[in-house]
Amino acid sequence: MTNPSRLLRSRATAALAVVALAATATGVLASAASASHFRASGPDFSVSGDTATWEIVTAWASNDHDTFVGLGNTTEVRAISSYADAPGSGVSTGVTLEVISEVESDEPLYAQVVETFQGDLSSLPDGLYELYVENCCRVDDISNSAAEDFSQWVRFSKSGGVYSVAPRLTSPIIYAPLALDGTTTMVSYAAPGATTWSVVSDANDPYYGSNALPCSTFSGGALEVGAEHCGVGEVWTEIYVAGSFWAFKTEIVDAAGRQSVAETLFRVESIPAPYIDRHAWINGGASAQIWAYAEDVVVTSWAVTCTNIADPTDILTGTGTSMPITVNGFTAAETYDCIAAATNGAGTGTSAPGDYGDITAPDLALALDFGPGDFYAGNGALLQGSGLDPESAYTLTMYSDPIELYSGTTDPSGSFSNEVIIPEEACIPGEHELRLVGFSQDAEVSASQYVEIDENCYVVAVNGQQLAATGASPVAVGAGLVGLALALAGAALMALRGARRASTTTA
Repeated sequence: MTNPSRLLRSRATAALAVVALAATATGVLASAASASHFRASGPDFSVSGDTATWEIVTAWASNDHDTFVGLGNTTEVRAISSYADAPGSGVSTGVTLEVISEVESDEPLYAQVVETFQGDLSSLPDGLYELYVENCCRVDDISNSAAEDFSQWVRFSKSGGVYSVAPRLTSPIIYAPLALDGTTTMVSYAAPGATTWSVVSDANDPYYGSNALPCSTFSGGALEVGAEHCGVGEVWTEIYVAGSFWAFKTEIVDAAGRQSVAETLFRVESIPAPYIDRHAWINGGASAQIWAYAEDVVVTSWAVTCTNIADPTDILTGTGTSMPITVNGFTAAETYDCIAAATNGAGTGTSAPGDYGDITAPDLALALDFGPGDFYAGNGALLQGSGLDPESAYTLTMYSDPIELYSGTTDPSGSFSNEVIIPEEACIPGEHELRLVGFSQDAEVSASQYVEIDENCYVVAVNGQQLAATGASPVAVGAGLVGLALALAGAALMALRGARRASTTTA
C-alpha cells in the first residue's frame, strides 16, 4: 500500500534541503460541504495479473478525517484512442474499480485517508485506457490557481494480455510547507521510466492545473522553490505571505507516452493556532497525556501548561515535539485549565484559557486493612474514587493470574467508596498486584498495592515491607520457636551428660 511520507528538510541559504517525493496518478474530491478541509491527493496505480489496484491518498485538516470516494463506490475505466487525447475524454468500457477499503491515519500536518480501489480488467480488449477523476474542491484561495476543482489521471495499455502502466511515484508528498524566510525547498518527482515532466498550468476542465510557481525552477522532475530563484520583479516576502496556499501539478510521461500526474499543495509557514483536542489520564491520575493540533502548519516544539483553578501557583508544564504531550504532577480531585503553545519559524501561537474546558484530576485510592503477619483472606480493602466518568465501571483485580475481586459502577458524579473482603480463592502463594481500575475521559486510570502471600495465606509483605522477624508467617514463627526451644533443651541435656562423664573420669 502507498504510504506517503514527508521527508522535508529546510536548509540555510547555502545548503539545500531536499524533500523526496514520489507518487502516481489520480485522486481528488470532496463534497462542497467539506471542501474547505480538502487539501490534496496522490494515488498509486498498479496491475497484478488482471487485477488493477488504485490507491488514492487524500489529506484533510488535522484531526478531521473525511472520505473522498467512499466504500462501495466505483470509478470507470475509459478507452482512449491516443495518449494525446485530453484527460477524461475516454469512452466508458463498462469496467469499474470499486473502493474496497479506507485507512485513516494522522500525519503531523494533516489527517490522511487512503482509499483502495480494485477491479478485474480481464474483459478489456487490447488497447489504450485511462482512469480519470475530478470534483470540487481542493482548498479555498489557492494563490496561483483560479480553479479550486481538482482532477488527476493515469494512462495504461493492454497488449497480448500484458499491461503497461504510466511511471509510478510511490510515496507522494501531497501537502508540504514553504519557509516564510524563503529558504529553498526541493521536491523531486522522479519516477522509474519517466522521460519528460511538464507543468500542468491549464486551470480549465479537465486539467484543473495551476500556474508555475513564482521564485521557482523546474527541470528533470526536480522542483525548487525559494527566494534565491526569484526573478526580475519577484520579491519573496511580497509574494509568499504567511498562511497562503500554493499548488504545483506536473504530468509525468514515459517513452511510450503514458501519463500520470502528481500534485503537491504548499502552504507558507505561519504562526500556529493550536487547540487541545483530548486528554487521557495515566499513572493513576497523577499524569495526563494531552493531544493538541495546529492545522496546516509545521510545529517544531509544543508546550502544554495546566493551571490549578483553585491554586494559581500550582502550574504544571509538559513539552515535546510530537503528540501526545505528557504533563506530570496533578493533584487528585483538583481542577485545572490547560492551554497549548505551538512554535515554528514564524513564531509561537497559544490556545486561549478555557478553550478546552476544565479537567479534574481523578482520585483513586486503594487502602488495605491488613499488613505483614495478618491472615490474607477475610481481611478488607477500602476502594475509593472520584473525578471518574459518571456511571462507569471500576474493578479490583489481583494479578498476575487475574482474579477479579470486585466490580462496581460509579455514581452520577463519578465517585464511589466500597469496602471489599479478600476471598479465600485469593490465597495463592507468591507476589501479587492488587490493581484498582476506573475510567476518566474513557481512558484507564489505576492505583495499585503489592502483596506477598505465603503457603498458609499469611501476608509476608505489603509493598515490599516485611515482618521484622524475616517476614515469616505467625505459623512459621511459632513452629520455629518450638524448634529452637527443643534444640536448646537438647543442647543442655548433652552438656549435662558431658559434665557427668568428666566428673566420673576425674574421680
